[in-house]
Amino acid sequence: MNLRQLRYLQGIAESGYNISRAAERLHTAQPGISRQIQLLEQELGVSLLLRRGNRIVGVTEAGGEVLEVAQRMLRDADNLRHIGAEFTEQASGRLVIATTHIHARYVLQRVIKTFMVTHPRVQLVLRQGGPSQIAQLVAAGEADLGISSEPPEPVDELVMLPCSKLDRSVITRKRHPLLKEKRLTLKALAAYPLITLDQSYIGGSAVLRAFEKARITPNIVLSAIDADVIKTYVELGLGIAILPTVAYEPDRDRNLQVRDASGLFEPTIARIEIRRSSFLRDYMYDFIRLVAPSWNREMIDQIMRSGPR
Repeated sequence: MNLRQLRYLQGIAESGYNISRAAERLHTAQPGISRQIQLLEQELGVSLLLRRGNRIVGVTEAGGEVLEVAQRMLRDADNLRHIGAEFTEQASGRLVIATTHIHARYVLQRVIKTFMVTHPRVQLVLRQGGPSQIAQLVAAGEADLGISSEPPEPVDELVMLPCSKLDRSVITRKRHPLLKEKRLTLKALAAYPLITLDQSYIGGSAVLRAFEKARITPNIVLSAIDADVIKTYVELGLGIAILPTVAYEPDRDRNLQVRDASGLFEPTIARIEIRRSSFLRDYMYDFIRLVAPSWNREMIDQIMRSGPR
């Protein structure tokens, strides 16, 4: 038994039990994966994969148990490598951040600039996605840290550190009639075509929830996952947008205007997501502190040692 065999087993599971996709994901040949899994099954004396004809459709009961242990062993092996790197290559490394478009585009700019200046030998990688996808990337070890709103479904493998609050505003074209309203109301907003974040994002669902609670039906004509795309359609005159206030940039959005709507919609609480079993290198703690200065190393270690929420 070796780590390569365990990594192949994990790769098959993560690829939907498709050997071809697993081979592509693992940068190896399909026959090599099949052979290593056969050797692992022979050594353990049990079948690990559930097969129907020439297709793999899942794992056997024994395979599920082995897969769970294999994933723990692979995480521990990665942590051992990180520990070694911490003492031999203290100033260099690779940091993968999974985050949403809103955070990558508007929230993290200064953080990333500062981090790159203070850690010039650390390669920084940004991977964008929705909250569920981000949580999955971090839980699977494909990203070191995640920054987004809380995923719709809790993930026990993750530690969540609250880091910021995103209030909402209404963004319109210049001289829009809404800008003259003395008091902004949901009823007033519902009189115009609305463009919002997709409902799979907390920001999109929070907007709908506010209208539902008030028993008002909004005229939503478009939803998207990209705030820049949304603002583009506002500029075209297709509607007004409800977005996190941070998405409005006066210098760039010269054809748009903004009005605070924090009293109408609940804010989004952003969180830093960390896999509970991860070994954090020094530069990872530094990045977390740049994002959320209220979290120090001792506090982070304490919450990571605690059990699942």
